[in-house]
Amino acid sequence: MKLLAITALLAAAIPALPPGPPPAAAGSAATAAHLGAAPQGAARQGAAHRDGARQGAAHRDDCADAGARLRPGGHGHGREHNDLTPGEAAAVERQLDRILDRLGLDLGPADGAGGQSTGAELRAAQPVTIPVYFHVLHDGSEGNVSMAEVNRQISTLNDSYGGRNGGANTRVSFTLRAVSRTDNADWFNDPERYEGTYKPRLRKGGKSTLNLYSAQIGGDLLGWSTFPWKYKSEPKMDGVTIHYGSMPGGSIDNFNKGFSATHEVGHWLGLYHTFQDGCGSRGDRVADTPAERDPTNGCPAGKDTCPSPGEDPIHNYMDYSYDTCMTSFTAGQGARIHKVWKAYRA
Repeated sequence: MKLLAITALLAAAIPALPPGPPPAAAGSAATAAHLGAAPQGAARQGAAHRDGARQGAAHRDDCADAGARLRPGGHGHGREHNDLTPGEAAAVERQLDRILDRLGLDLGPADGAGGQSTGAELRAAQPVTIPVYFHVLHDGSEGNVSMAEVNRQISTLNDSYGGRNGGANTRVSFTLRAVSRTDNADWFNDPERYEGTYKPRLRKGGKSTLNLYSAQIGGDLLGWSTFPWKYKSEPKMDGVTIHYGSMPGGSIDNFNKGFSATHEVGHWLGLYHTFQDGCGSRGDRVADTPAERDPTNGCPAGKDTCPSPGEDPIHNYMDYSYDTCMTSFTAGQGARIHKVWKAYRA
């Protein structure tokens, strides 16, 4: 497994399938994992989510990337690459505060107590349109998703971030620029191992361009992402990788509405998991997402794991619920996205 640089920032990951043998490191790792250390993968600077175990992230072996989305219920491995320890998150936030200070901005309330946001900041934010380069990794016909499937994934991102499934309109939208197709069995079947090879060769655009890769991800991961603060040190590794079976209409039961990409792109835009820091007072640094001790598995109505006000945000895209349970971002998450964008991607 690849060690995640605990220094600045690990990326977020979500569980997917039963973990296989650890991938060989092919780059510098900077992603963080749920409930454990980040897995070693090829230069995964950001966050990774495993296909399965979204619910209660346990370490993937002894290192789990904190930026990945996992499928709940698997083999107890529910940690993504995008999990950060409270200390790591605190270090990231100090750096972000300094940058926003220089820009004359602040992050606003982040007490994790479920306070309601008026949404005024979000409504005042200038809309952001993000160009997307979609890279299809495949092995012959396997994983060679159609243009229709790619377009459905982009539409799903626009619906998610536009508030069309519920919740806040984050004023972020996505435009597909181009699709590349690479027939390479190694890259497709072991994208973690070869991440440091295919990303530098395929990546297009700069810090404000989303590069989205689809492949067959092993273990419990559904996908992973890099955090925006890692771009400066590892620009070629920036981007989001998803399991092609998690795309709309895909083969992964309970995780095939395309919300793995929504979740991972949330990390790419600077959002933490809703269960970041557990019941700690700082939580995910967004005031209108109630504190949550544990990732959600399935869609358990009334789940409430913290004493502070509000039930767990099981319908939030940054939790680990089934895709059928996910519906929304909050206004506070939208406001944070725009501030982080100005700090790192504008």
